[in-house]
Amino acid sequence: ALGERSRPPRRAVLRSLAAGVGVGSAALLSWRTLPWQEWQATHRTAVGERRDITLPDGSLLALDTGTAVDVDFNDRERLLRLHTGRILVATQPDAQGRPFSVVTTQGRVVALGTRFSVQLQGDGQCHVSVQEKAVRVLPAEGRPSELQAGEQTRFSHQTAEPPMPADPFDTSWRDGGLIAVDMPLGTLIAALARYRPGHLGCAPEVAALRVSGAFPVNDTDRALAALVSRFPLQLRSHTRYWVRVEALERL
Repeated sequence: ALGERSRPPRRAVLRSLAAGVGVGSAALLSWRTLPWQEWQATHRTAVGERRDITLPDGSLLALDTGTAVDVDFNDRERLLRLHTGRILVATQPDAQGRPFSVVTTQGRVVALGTRFSVQLQGDGQCHVSVQEKAVRVLPAEGRPSELQAGEQTRFSHQTAEPPMPADPFDTSWRDGGLIAVDMPLGTLIAALARYRPGHLGCAPEVAALRVSGAFPVNDTDRALAALVSRFPLQLRSHTRYWVRVEALERL
């Protein structure tokens, strides 16, 4: 395909990246994503789309909305390069004993026989949550740490935050829903906005309102309708592509 012919070999890009920054192994712990890498990634999902993929070794890779990831399995390692979005991985044992890693802009997450999720967040941090076994988190320029099942962390180039208890509903998106338990409305709306084209916002005066419930990600109109039916809220919209959740106006 035309896109494949124009894509530079991954090994050549890695070599030029390492040479350009003038460092050794630390540079290869992370990956700077460029726009063309998202467009030509091995697997991508559009806004509102989710997809499950079986990798060559039998491991499961689930892509959340708006995700781009490259798959690079070779003789030495099994590597996923996450450019944007969120993935869930359930690894399988490898007959060749190759390590399984996810590389992001911030560093590397190494699976230790596990099920875990990795998300690139808008503030430049990478969020990791472990559902089974453990992972090793290696910031590109910081000290490594380990996460056990039921723990989560966020990390940057320099450091990883101390482990915290994981959200038990962190991967509910794979089953088509967002589970909110005493969640700030602003946080829920920001999460739903990832599954909806256009602008979905929350008025500051209601952003701290605590809400609970299950909200479908494959039908955000229905999710918003459920919100305004349960809480003193209303929707202000100019078109379907510009919607704001506000406090209900009393007559």
